[in-house]
Amino acid sequence: MHGLPFIRLDRRKFKRAAIIAAGLLTVFTLVVVFLCGWLGIRSRMDVMGYYAMMQGHYHPVWKDLAWRRIRKGDSVESLLQRHPPWRRLDYRRYTELRYGGSFDGLAVWAKDGKLIAAAVGSRGWRHEFFTTPAEEKAVDAAYSAYIEQKMLEDQAFRIHRAITGGQDVFFARLIESHEVPYDWDEDIMQQLRKIYGQEYFDAMEKPTRLEFTVEVTKVLYGDLQVGTILTLPDDDCDVRPGGPEAVFLHFDDSRLIYPQHKAREMCSAVPRKALDWYQSLMPDQVTDLEARRLAEWAKRASIMGIGGTAGEGP
Repeated sequence: MHGLPFIRLDRRKFKRAAIIAAGLLTVFTLVVVFLCGWLGIRSRMDVMGYYAMMQGHYHPVWKDLAWRRIRKGDSVESLLQRHPPWRRLDYRRYTELRYGGSFDGLAVWAKDGKLIAAAVGSRGWRHEFFTTPAEEKAVDAAYSAYIEQKMLEDQAFRIHRAITGGQDVFFARLIESHEVPYDWDEDIMQQLRKIYGQEYFDAMEKPTRLEFTVEVTKVLYGDLQVGTILTLPDDDCDVRPGGPEAVFLHFDDSRLIYPQHKAREMCSAVPRKALDWYQSLMPDQVTDLEARRLAEWAKRASIMGIGGTAGEGP
């Protein structure tokens, strides 16, 4: 009975092959390390980020950032020329450029016209192309102040629209708040019936909303009388017992402040400081505030594809 043939290994060839394999592995490892360092991949989250961006869901500016064709210290104007942003915010010495939505977008920050940070993220991950840690707190503080001022301007503009539109502006004492069934729009109800079916729609728990019962204590504008008891829908009213004093705005037509909505009665409540700030404005400042807000309405209407002229009254 014959045994298996004896295989004799050529040690020189084996050694040469092992050296070549080790060399290739070393080169591959160095290339991967170099690319990870160049692209800023330091964690599994970074890998997730690049995978998501390569699927084509993000603005192509990410490629220039990843390959460092756009770097920290570059001029913000050159970036604006190459990649116009979806949205630009300027606050104090900082500029923020947005390329996408709040939950699924990319942003670049600049200070005094020079880029200082760029990051991209979505639900569950975030990747930073470059950062300036020393500026992070200052950027956050400037952005918070910007948002606070924008809210104050929005509240003051509501007061302005109420006054110029002949609506009621008044102080009131909160008597009670209670829940009532939410009045669904018929179009929304039909969509829900199609999605869930009539049987499920009839059985599902219907949403509710708050209503406020208040007593008018001081009339600023309009024809209300002190002592009048009103029941107001909780549209933009964040009023709580013992809370800060609020200015109530009662609109016969919600399109005075929400031109893209259907006409309906609504109530809004803004902080007293918004009234104080509005009353401190000079006539030219009020004109400027109105022009800026109407321009924002027109831009928003254009993006949303809404017909007509944004900012028009009823």
